[in-house]
Amino acid sequence: MLKPLQGRGRINADATVTRPVYTSQKGVVLSQALYPNYSDYDPYHMAASSIDTAIRNVVAAGGTIDHLALLDNFCWCSAHDPIRLGQLKRAARACYDVAVAFETPFISGKDSMFNDFKGFDENGKPVMISISPTLLISAIGVIPDVSKSVSLDVKLAGDLVYVLGETHENPWAPVDAKQNVKLYRAFYKLAARDLIASAISVHHGGLAIAFARMSLGGLLGLDINLPQGILWNENQGRIVTTVAPGNKNKFENGLKNIPYACYGTVVDSNRLTIKENNTSILINESLSDMIKAYRKPFENY
Repeated sequence: MLKPLQGRGRINADATVTRPVYTSQKGVVLSQALYPNYSDYDPYHMAASSIDTAIRNVVAAGGTIDHLALLDNFCWCSAHDPIRLGQLKRAARACYDVAVAFETPFISGKDSMFNDFKGFDENGKPVMISISPTLLISAIGVIPDVSKSVSLDVKLAGDLVYVLGETHENPWAPVDAKQNVKLYRAFYKLAARDLIASAISVHHGGLAIAFARMSLGGLLGLDINLPQGILWNENQGRIVTTVAPGNKNKFENGLKNIPYACYGTVVDSNRLTIKENNTSILINESLSDMIKAYRKPFENY
């Protein structure tokens, strides 16, 4: 990742050692996102959410939206069906609208339009099984300095836990690309200043899964207190971050006109505790039990 400007160093005539001088290097960051179950609600929202999440995943790792491109993979079904074609049109419209709003071009893609199975059931009757209309979005971006990249694992007990972006009561709130662009650019500047200890994009499973992944990644507990009714909300445009207490003022000053809230702290314990309105305990699980649950689907592999 860091490339020396001059070899591995050399021993001079006076027996002193000249160390190599290192310069920071650019890195490439890749991400993907898809929400096939959203098609049952609205293919436009499905596509818009996939684009926003793919971009946000890059940003949460320290990438910049000013050097980022997209790829699409349409996995559709029954492409002769007017209803399915109408859904495809809605998804394609979202691709145009959101990509233009983010100024992130599509540079390639792939279409698979007939993901249908035609056969017979156990009684010999004809059946057709189709996938949900799905758009997989991949994003490829650049981290100008890999030493400024951000990982998802919490780092130190005492760090503050923030949620950046707005959580709506309606889980199907539309993607607000104009607002999200402001957040993603502000986040990049904060990461470049080393003011973010860890970060994760909020998507499937909402804040509950984001908190769990961060806690498991760093093997440290979290003590979280949330407003009512937002734990599982999957609103787009949100990033969970942890910040060292000494960086609190600088961090918050970099979020002018950006919605944010501090919801808890990293703790030196083996538990993820999430309360609601500082009273009802929603989650109180040990990290060891969470790790077992995470690994259980793969225990025979």
